[in-house]
Amino acid sequence: MKHKIIALLGRTGSILIVIGLALGLVSTQPPRVVTSTFPSRFYVFPRRYTLIFPPPYIGTPSPRYGFRFSVTFNNSLQFYIIATHPSQLREWVFSWTKEHYPALNESQVYREMFNASVLEAYLQTHPENVLLNQGVKGGWSIDFFPQKATNVTVVFSNPSIMSIDMNMKITGITTPVPRNHALMLIQTLLVSGTVLTLPWAVKKSKDYVRSR
Repeated sequence: MKHKIIALLGRTGSILIVIGLALGLVSTQPPRVVTSTFPSRFYVFPRRYTLIFPPPYIGTPSPRYGFRFSVTFNNSLQFYIIATHPSQLREWVFSWTKEHYPALNESQVYREMFNASVLEAYLQTHPENVLLNQGVKGGWSIDFFPQKATNVTVVFSNPSIMSIDMNMKITGITTPVPRNHALMLIQTLLVSGTVLTLPWAVKKSKDYVRSR
């Protein structure tokens, strides 16, 4: 009876290992392009930032559906992905600027709200919304999949004293398996499969030694 249980556990463990390896193979496949924008050209002025609104047809990013950002520019920029709708971010920076600079009229508020210091104020008060914060230079590309479906705003901030000429393309991409979730599942399957298979492997080794 004991030998039958060990054999059953061994077969179960082998199946789990095979499933884990197959899932790992699927998760390594490159994302598939589903839609894209035409390349766009922007100027990011000195010590200011630019908000990038992904077009509606690109869709809301999720663990299986993400964005590929491809940019080229002639200097260094700070790149952010913020978990908030663009209109909500604009509303916050407008209100903050109006509150902290009460002497400005409305047109001046609109101009001042894109100062890099206003963005820094938002980042300091909403750190939980910052999904990515990375310095980038020259040609650069990244595939982005959030851990859950969420609206996002892309922000480029220019810390230098020179204007930066930037070209950007946003591509909608999809993956058959959410990578963040797949990694944990693959690890669980492989570890569990190894633990279940180990007694069977030890028994087979002992039987082989005895038979010699």
